[in-house]
Order: sequence, then C-alpha cells, then structure tokens
Amino acid sequence: MPVQLTTALRVVGTSLFALAVLGGILAAYVTGYQFIHTEKHYLSFGLYGAILGLHLLIQSLFAFLEHRRMRRAGRPLKLPSLPRASVALCIAAYQEDPDYLRKCLRSAQRIAFPNLKVVMVVDGNRQEDTYMLDIFHEVLGGTEQAGFFVWRSNFHEAGEGETEASLQEGMHRVQDVVRASTFSCIMQKWGGKREVMYTAFKALGDSVDYIQVCDSDTVLDPACTIEMLRVLEEDPQVGGVGGDVQSPGKGMAVEDDQVQATQVTATEAWSVLQYDISK
Repeated sequence: MPVQLTTALRVVGTSLFALAVLGGILAAYVTGYQFIHTEKHYLSFGLYGAILGLHLLIQSLFAFLEHRRMRRAGRPLKLPSLPRASVALCIAAYQEDPDYLRKCLRSAQRIAFPNLKVVMVVDGNRQEDTYMLDIFHEVLGGTEQAGFFVWRSNFHEAGEGETEASLQEGMHRVQDVVRASTFSCIMQKWGGKREVMYTAFKALGDSVDYIQVCDSDTVLDPACTIEMLRVLEEDPQVGGVGGDVQSPGKGMAVEDDQVQATQVTATEAWSVLQYDISK
C-alpha cells in the first residue's frame, strides 16, 4: 500500500476515533448515567468516568504499539559516510556554577564520537572568570591535546590597550588554538552569548563538517552526537537537529531515541551560518 494512502487512512481513522470519543464523553456528561454510587452520592462511578478511563487505556495502548514499531523500524547507528567527517562541540560559558560546568565538560568527554573537538568559549576575561579556565584544565587539560588562550578582546570589540596589530595577532592566535587542539578554551572580552558563538564559529571556519552547540550547564548523553548526525545524514532537507532537553533529575540532555529535527532546509541553515561569520 502506498505510503501516502496509509498516512491518509491513519489520519482519517484517528479523526473519527477522536470524534467518537468526544461524542461519547458529551453524551455521558449530559445524561449523567451512573453504574454505582453511595447512598448520598459522595462517591460514584458512571458512564462519563468509564469512557474517560477507556480513552486513557486506548491511548496508552496505541502509544506502546507506536513506540515498539518505531524501535523495530529503526536502522542501526552509523557514522556519517563522509571520508573524514568531523564534529566540533562548542560550549558557551558565562559565570557558570562550578559543579554544573564540571558535569558539562565530563559529559562532553564521554561522548561516543571519534575525534570530537570541544571548544569552550568563556564570555569574560576578568580575574573572577578564571575559575572556569581552571575547571577546564582540571577536566580536559593536562595533555598535548588541550590548548587555551586568554584574549583581551573579541572579534567585534578591542580590549584595553589593544592595538590593531595585537588585535589581528589575537584573532590568529584564537584560530590556531582552536584548530590545533582537540580540547580548547578561549577566554575573551565580555560581549554576550552571540559573541561567544561567533568566536567559536569564526575560529573553526570550514575545518569541521558539523558544529554542535550547548550551554555550560548542559549534561550530554554519550550517544547524542551520533544520533543527531544520523538524522542529518539520512535527510538532506534537514539543516539542523536538536535534542530533548530536560530539567535536572529527569535524565540526560539528549536521549538517543528522542532526537527531533528542526524544520529548516540545509540551504537556509548554511545561509545563516555564512551571514553570521561574514559580519
């Protein structure tokens, strides 16, 4: 049976079921028919409650069947088919709680993706911001793969005492550190989250195939990068992918079976990226 016909039948069937349930609920509410009740009607169970209970049961059954069907139909995880597919995870940090930042960096370290590049940009270069660089060294530093740079400026505003020559030198240094290091941390002059993301994107340029972003209080699931890339690789019309972000205590930031694709074409996403970097 054609996919379009199957989809149409499912839509029609679901709509008819919803109308039937709505009609039954209205009829039960109007008639007020009761199966059992106490003498003074303090407690009762009637047709209205029975239809609501049946509706909830059927919804749960359909949800279970759909979930099982999706799992059975799911294809095995696969890495992108590009010859040297590469991903950079960009973390935006601003006066973050130390415990949250440690959890974020440790979760990034556990991501199951080969040669993942991690770029943390700190929005601020004052003395009170250096604890975030210390945490970076604690979790991801200590190896030849890690690099850092404390910049007096950012790409759109020169810092105190910065000359044009030193500003250009700082820009090149940022790019060199980010591109040469598996784990890098850039501390720069405060400019807001957009400036932080700009620095990461500008420094990376075309050195990676995909860019993944998160805040410094996010705990990432180890499979998040592979799962999101799978969606991007399977549908060329998808230009961006996001995960199921949950509050603390409810699980990881990205669950492997809850990846959601944004409704934006690849052309639109690339245009936005080019526009931001060229400013």
